[in-house]
Amino acid sequence: MQEKDRQNVASLLPQATEFDKPFWDSLQNKKLLIQRCPVCGHTQFPPSPVCTECLSDKVEWVECCGEVTLWSKVWFHKKYLKPYDDVPYAVITAKLKEGHYVTGRMDADEAREAEFDAPLDMEFVETADGTVLINFKVKK
Repeated sequence: MQEKDRQNVASLLPQATEFDKPFWDSLQNKKLLIQRCPVCGHTQFPPSPVCTECLSDKVEWVECCGEVTLWSKVWFHKKYLKPYDDVPYAVITAKLKEGHYVTGRMDADEAREAEFDAPLDMEFVETADGTVLINFKVKK
């Protein structure tokens, strides 16, 4: 099944808080935002109400550059979540150029062939219920 055909994906998402709402909103706009501290320049993900480096409360949201590499991959062979009952499926963790990690889906066959540290394309895919998810493909 393709992501665009999945139903009821929004019900699986956590309730957004005041601290991570900009992240969830950015996904709906097909962007990936991370936090940056204007005081010390530190970037962070996942989000926090303060800079995890200098404790400033002046953190701001910036778009990540989009350069990612394959860091880990797993296959799920059991049906854990109703919208994801087409097993097996691959879930990967990608490392952002900024040094942080983000998780998303990758075609299971492509994931099998993909080598660790391979450059990836990050795609934003809208499901049938309007939820935007991150998928990855090996950069050609």
